[in-house]
Amino acid sequence: MAQYLMGVDNGLTVSKAAIFDLNGREVASQGHKVELSYPKPAWVERDSEVVWRTTAQAIREAIDKAGIDPRDIVAVGNSAHGNGMYLVDRDGQSLGHGITSMDCRATGIIEEWRLSPGGGAPSVQELVFPAIMTNIWAAQPAALLAWFKRNRPETYREIGWALPCKDYVKYRLTGVATTDYSDISGTSLYDSLNRRFSPEMLDLYGIADILPALPQPVESHQVAGRVTSEAAALTGLLEGTPVVGGMFDIDASAVGAGVIDEETLCVIAGTWSINEVVSRTPFADPNLVMCTLFAATGRWLVTEPSATSATNLEWFVNNFCYEEKMIAQQRGISVYEVCNEMVGGLPPGSTDVIFHPFLFGSNAQANARAGFYGLGAWHTKAHVLRALYEGVVYGHLDHVNRLRRAGLKMSVARLTGGGARSEVWSQMFSDALELPVEVPAASEIAALGVAMAAGIGAGVYTDYADAVRRAVQIVRRHEPDGDATPKYLARYAEYRCLLEAMREPWHRLEKLSM
Repeated sequence: MAQYLMGVDNGLTVSKAAIFDLNGREVASQGHKVELSYPKPAWVERDSEVVWRTTAQAIREAIDKAGIDPRDIVAVGNSAHGNGMYLVDRDGQSLGHGITSMDCRATGIIEEWRLSPGGGAPSVQELVFPAIMTNIWAAQPAALLAWFKRNRPETYREIGWALPCKDYVKYRLTGVATTDYSDISGTSLYDSLNRRFSPEMLDLYGIADILPALPQPVESHQVAGRVTSEAAALTGLLEGTPVVGGMFDIDASAVGAGVIDEETLCVIAGTWSINEVVSRTPFADPNLVMCTLFAATGRWLVTEPSATSATNLEWFVNNFCYEEKMIAQQRGISVYEVCNEMVGGLPPGSTDVIFHPFLFGSNAQANARAGFYGLGAWHTKAHVLRALYEGVVYGHLDHVNRLRRAGLKMSVARLTGGGARSEVWSQMFSDALELPVEVPAASEIAALGVAMAAGIGAGVYTDYADAVRRAVQIVRRHEPDGDATPKYLARYAEYRCLLEAMREPWHRLEKLSM
């Protein structure tokens, strides 16, 4: 009898389910879009019931597409975007819409927590940082719960469980509220250093009374519950199928790419620029965005992220590539393949246009905006596209250099996300990062990572190392081109100079929109 593993991944816009054989080969996958809503300025939500229903539908359709017996799925793992928050009342019913990791309603609270109360006293951020090792930000549950207590006290009093997205979906699958160490350690609610919830820390946030509503963490590969009869009816899974603790999607992507130990850089070039390294010791460095407990026990994940990656290309294609879309349609290929050909037709060093990839956010400063610099009449769309590809790489390089300055070592990079599908982009990453770049075979990397964890929980694999040996394959390797690297680094230097020169203009531009 064949055996299979299922991985479920809820991103910000799509609910996905994928089925893998025990060698990591994807048998079938299915995804359904979930629309974001913006009920007020700075609020970014999703209908939590729609999140669950689309997930259940994706699971059922993946099983149907695979043509397998559900009893052959030995275990399920799931991941989702970290932070944000899904609230459930004491009767197990959703309390309003889910809040995503892009929500900024609690910005004022974060600003308050970052300010010293005076007299030389430390700020809340300074007091909690040694324990959480994460720079607090508005979409984290700590800030969101404080916002609800201050602004929606009637909802706050009804909270039975405050769950990350992944754990909300897991709750709907199993009826059991749990989290895992990787997800909870990114929320600023958890004392990661001592692996405990700290009432003293919660009191600094003014939410000590929320402690009973915070789910207890389990290991990512530990069986956390089993599929209920109600969930089985909706999903097509067999009632009683084990569901493991799951992971923060950045951990799931690292595991799915085979990054479980030190000196391998995991780069995700997708909606977000994710740059992460596994460490055997914690890094409490305020110059880094976050250090969280890794899915593999006894290790840490040091991460530098920002919303500055391949989504910039999607925006450009949607707005300026009508002709390329027609060409792609005539040739029966993706418009992104046409873009790759255009960029690949220009050698490194062939454009002096610089692009800042800040259409959806920035790691430079909060109000930074995207821009093309140095355009002339002699430049073509191909020059502009190459500048965009390069600018995304330089945004990643900024993050990687921060990791290097903090003392993290890396000898090879694993590249995933939409950017990894492009050979020209992958080579660009290798040249600019000055690292060999390996591209894993799986397309649904996060789903594979949690499916591997499910396999450990079900006894299919002995541990993460065994799972990586059996389930992760590399399809391409790019070596740095010694002739191209200096050309990219010269342009990166100009990228940095322009970034510094634009700091004050960005402030002025922000005022124009007020």
